[in-house]
Amino acid sequence: MATAAEASKQRRSKRSMNGSNPGPERWEEWTAHLASRQTPLAPAELLPVKRGAALAWALPDSVKAAGTDELISRLHNLKPRSRAAANWVTTEVETWIEVLDTRPADPALALEAVAWAHALPVLSQVLPAAPWCQLLEDLGEIASEAAKGDLSSDPLTHQLLTGELPLTLAYLFPDLANSKALAAEARQSLSQELLELLDGQGLSHARRFDLLRSLLACWTRCGYLGKTMRPYCFTSEAKTQYEWLVLQTLRMSRHDGSQMLSRGAAGEWSPALIEAALTLGGDAEDREIAAAILPDRKSAAQSNAKLPSPAVHSEWATTALLRRDWTRSSDQLAVTYSDRQVVIELDTSQQTIFSGPCNPEVQFNGKELAVQGDWEEVCWQTDKDLDYLELETKLGHEFKVQRQILLAREDRFMFIADAVLGEQSGEIDYRHVLPLCDGVDFRPESEAHEGMLIGRKRLGAVVPLQLPEWRTEREAGSLSQVDRGLELRQSFHGQRLLAPLLIDLDPKRIGKPLTWRRLTVSQKHDAVRADVAVGYRIEIAKQQWLIYRSLAPVTNRSLLGQNFVSEFVVARFTEAGETVDLIEIE
Repeated sequence: MATAAEASKQRRSKRSMNGSNPGPERWEEWTAHLASRQTPLAPAELLPVKRGAALAWALPDSVKAAGTDELISRLHNLKPRSRAAANWVTTEVETWIEVLDTRPADPALALEAVAWAHALPVLSQVLPAAPWCQLLEDLGEIASEAAKGDLSSDPLTHQLLTGELPLTLAYLFPDLANSKALAAEARQSLSQELLELLDGQGLSHARRFDLLRSLLACWTRCGYLGKTMRPYCFTSEAKTQYEWLVLQTLRMSRHDGSQMLSRGAAGEWSPALIEAALTLGGDAEDREIAAAILPDRKSAAQSNAKLPSPAVHSEWATTALLRRDWTRSSDQLAVTYSDRQVVIELDTSQQTIFSGPCNPEVQFNGKELAVQGDWEEVCWQTDKDLDYLELETKLGHEFKVQRQILLAREDRFMFIADAVLGEQSGEIDYRHVLPLCDGVDFRPESEAHEGMLIGRKRLGAVVPLQLPEWRTEREAGSLSQVDRGLELRQSFHGQRLLAPLLIDLDPKRIGKPLTWRRLTVSQKHDAVRADVAVGYRIEIAKQQWLIYRSLAPVTNRSLLGQNFVSEFVVARFTEAGETVDLIEIE
């Protein structure tokens, strides 16, 4: 504890520095003030997890390629009055300042600027006056210029330079003349972007999905700085968005803690970041979810019924997550559909099976039908039985395609189908490739059209429902592996076509007998063609399901003695032979 004399000296020092910027002529006074003050604490001391540098959380690949991570580490470990560091850091600062005007504003430059800002108090004990004062001045100018420019196309750089950098300077140097202005500008930028980049419930737009954890890292660091400042660095509305973001980050996590639909370093598992975010913006439910789904945590016994739904969809974000439950081994299917491209990822049995873009390829009478518009959500349903998403887009001028994606909870299967719907009859050739992840392969059966997905273990059977079960039955279609993808091909002469796949995800059924049949659909006692309506019966082990899809306008049709006046039905057979609907789309 400081003595009365020391406290008096600190107050006099603070009064003498208040409202002015340091310069070489007052260097000794300034460095003495920084060395003797008790607050503010170093930013790292505010965090609940002290290991590693917080600025290294969720670094994009481009930042690592630039060597910024090494600079962050060295500055984080810099010690006051270190003779060994003095020469290195003096040269590094002078070089950084010298080339500053030639560098583009990007995440690497922005993170370096924040790292230098974090290190300024320690650097005052290492650097001479001139380079230290020049560095402080340049960092302030960087923040000021960034606020005047347009970085809307690069939200991470924008938030680092107009939010975290000025907030860090205002936090570390409350005595500076422009400290309050810096804090106010940072608060405005951070709050505005939290509201603009998220959908109202914490989901980022699909276009920005690769930045999700990098932005979370930036906002989390700022949140801890802001806890010591008044007003807080987020408005109340922005703070609510951050709290929602914590939940969505958990939702969109793979079994290993990494981010779904992400292949870069920014999406890797970062326990320190997640712990800091949970402590700052999580509630009791978030912590219970984290304990159940994240690696290296003891799964708490909980009732999923008392927790938020594990599934989510946002039309604004063009993003959906179909998720079985809140467990580490949950089947989960992430889908984005922005910029005319569907991207999909299936994570289950503690392994990611496929991940990447998967638009259908369709030809009509030998002519390719290109996607003509954005994919739009036409149906989203989530309940105790399943999650269901249906998307639609135009193909050429006379066709459209409806993509159905279903994940069944208790029944544990995935269903994905494309309905190609045209206005005239002709030869329809269809191709769809699910991008298999490294380490996952498709092993076809020798006599039947189904096959098994194989990774570290057997992951699930794939059933091409519109193809006949046996290869001896000639049909224009195939299911096979090509390069790193699972390819389904179908051809049909008609006006419409359905191309469905069922993927069994229940490990208890793997290797058990499997069979399916294409069923006859009748309308007014006459069988209809496959471009009017289709039906399937699937049996795996001792469980059976019925799937019906109308392709022509809905009317009364019959299947297995049952009448359907619906567009789409998935039902489970009971032991008594009756059916229980899992979903019905009228």
